[in-house]
This record gives sequence, C-alpha cells and structure tokens, in this order.
Amino acid sequence: MTAPMVEQIIASHSDCGHVTEGDLVTAKVDRVYLQDGNSPTICRLFERYGFHGVFDPERVAIFFDHSVIAPDKEIAARLREAQAFARRLGVKVYAAGEGISHVVALEEGWYEPGSLTVGSDSHTCTGGVNQCLALGMGASDCVAAMVTGEVWLRVPGTVWLDVIGTPSSNTHSRDVAFYILGRYGQSPFLYRSIEWMGGWFDELSLDACATVANLGVELGAKCAFLPAGKNRSSMLRPIHPPAEGDPRRLKVDVEGLPPMISRPNSPEDVVPIDECKGTAINYVFIGTCTSGRLDDIAQAASVLSQGKVKAGVQCLVTPGSKKVFLEAIELGYIEALIRAGAIISPPGCSACLGTQGSIPATGDRVLSTMNRNFLGRMGNASAEIYLASPLVAAHAAIKGEIPSARELEQWR
Repeated sequence: MTAPMVEQIIASHSDCGHVTEGDLVTAKVDRVYLQDGNSPTICRLFERYGFHGVFDPERVAIFFDHSVIAPDKEIAARLREAQAFARRLGVKVYAAGEGISHVVALEEGWYEPGSLTVGSDSHTCTGGVNQCLALGMGASDCVAAMVTGEVWLRVPGTVWLDVIGTPSSNTHSRDVAFYILGRYGQSPFLYRSIEWMGGWFDELSLDACATVANLGVELGAKCAFLPAGKNRSSMLRPIHPPAEGDPRRLKVDVEGLPPMISRPNSPEDVVPIDECKGTAINYVFIGTCTSGRLDDIAQAASVLSQGKVKAGVQCLVTPGSKKVFLEAIELGYIEALIRAGAIISPPGCSACLGTQGSIPATGDRVLSTMNRNFLGRMGNASAEIYLASPLVAAHAAIKGEIPSARELEQWR
C-alpha cells in the first residue's frame, strides 16, 4: 500500500528510503523562512554558536510581517536588528508591506508539491494546501535547518478527515475546520498529519483551501495535506485511506452546516452562529494568514458595499499581501470598504498578535477572522475576542452585533 503523504515526503528527503510512524529521521529541507518576531532570537543563536552563513541564501528568507508599523522604539530596534541580520546572511528579504509569510510563500511558489519547507511560525502548515510538507518549528530547529539544510524530526502518524455533504451557502471553509475542532478537540490530531479528503474540496478555491490548511495547527496537527483539485496539483501518489470504522479515519458530515463562532477565549469553544446572535460587537478585524486573501476581501467588500460600518464600531481590514492589496484595489474592493467606513492597514499580520495597532480597548468585544482568540491575543487581556468568517464579520460591522443565520440567508 502507498505510504501516507507525510511518509512519502520525509522518505524522499532522507537517506532512509522508507519511513514509518515514530521513526526519528534527519531530512533535507527545500526552503526555510523566518519572521521578524523571532528572527532576533535566531540571530542570538547564530552569535552564540559562531554560525556565519546558511546552506543556500536563495532558499532562505526573512519576512517582515508581524510588526509592519513599529508601535514603539523597542520593536523598532528589534526590526533594525533583524534587517541587519538578514543583510549579513545575504538571504532573501521580504520587506514590511510585502505581506504575511505564509500568504506570500504560496504566491511565490515556495510550497511545491512534495517539497519540505520549515518556517519559524506555527502557521507554516499553510503549505499543505499544495501538498507541501510545511513545518512550523522553534528557533533552534530553524537555525539547524538554515545552517545545515537539514532538520531532525519524528515521523508523525496520519489521520484522515473524510468530509461529506455540503455546508450552507453562507458557510466558509474555515467554519468547517472550526466545527471539527469544536467537535473533536485537538486530541485525535496532536502531532499527527491530517489528510483531508472528500468531494467538497473539489468546489473550493485555492484561497478557501489555504484557509483549511492554515488551521491545521489549531487542530493540533504537525502538518496537513489537502487533496489535489482543480486549483491544485500533486506529485504525490494518493493513498487508499483506512476502511470506515478505523479510528484513523474520521467521517464528518457537514450537510447544511451553518456558520460557526468561536467564543472567548478558546478557538475550541465553537458553536453555531445562532447561539451568539445579537451579541454586541464594537471592533471588527478582517485579515490575517487565515482570512486575508483575495476571496476574503471580496466577501467583506460585497457585504459592506451595501451598508455602512455602524457608528461606534471600528472595522479594520488588512490584506494578506501586497499582491492581494493591489488586486483588491483594481477590482474596487478597497474603495468599497473605505466608503463603507472601514480602515485599511498595510499588508501584514496587523492586529492579530497585538504587537502593533489597533489594540482593542478594555471592555471591547471583538469579532475577528484570525485563527486564535486566547486571552490577551490582540494585546489586551481585558477585551473579548470572537472568531468568525469575513462574511459574518462584515455583517457584524454593519449591525454592531453578531447576525443570525437567517439574517445572512435573507441578505443573499
């Protein structure tokens, strides 16, 4: 039987020829990238151990995405340090304003099918949309990969997620991923590879599929792979999944699934939208590596072009990359958002991490399209953060509250 995708890729990048779950393997990497938030830590490790170069400057990059606009002199100093580090190494640099590492990496073709990419950010798993083994790792592992072109890891087991049925017309791909998180928690997926399967994916755009891959780490997975479809190709041989009833194969029926909401302060606290309908919202944030692609901006603009941001509500929209930003301008999405009262910030991570504006005020109730809503995530532990799709977020910006499923249907 053909090996699971994660085993195929690791075997092809090692000297083993064949690997199985639990094996400890040294594998060659195709790409390594860092982000500005932790590159100073990586710089310290280079200095401590006397490293001066990388295995291939053309295959190593640093992205300036977490703090595109420095909020204080300390962050500004860290950014200058990261820039100097990149110059010394001679690696590729994606300057502030180019966009979020995972969004740009997909645009640039870094996530090649069958390749192995290491990133210093947990959402590197986004690369699985193109059947790339994309691993988010800590500073020490990234340093090893940068210097040697290799990484040491334990081969994860595989879980197959068999999605059947068709969600409601207002349900986003991210809603399906969060529904599964709410239903199963992280336990079935911890340090495992997820192979998504099911005909539902055939109808999804590349942007929608990238969102699902991105949320693999929220499920607790080491990596995730989406099936090749009309917008995706594969060099990997498909595997026949285990038979139904095997604990490694989870069948998830999403027929008629409504939009979902994650309540404060856990992505796992997921409920259908109607359990939160009417909840007052005074800050809406649309963007991030989860929902800052062109499809997402288009969806938000479609809603907001038919209304105005309610007085007393702040609506911040951040494109995931410069390419997304420029295309959204050309298609009229940005003008529609601005005319509706939204604030547009430069491409990057924006308010997600809380290391730059706009920080929510104490007592704010935020509806965000990001991937995490842990206490203090956006920089203020006294704010409440709900998670939802761009469609739901845009409606909340107009209404000043979370809409009901019926209201969404009536809008369409």
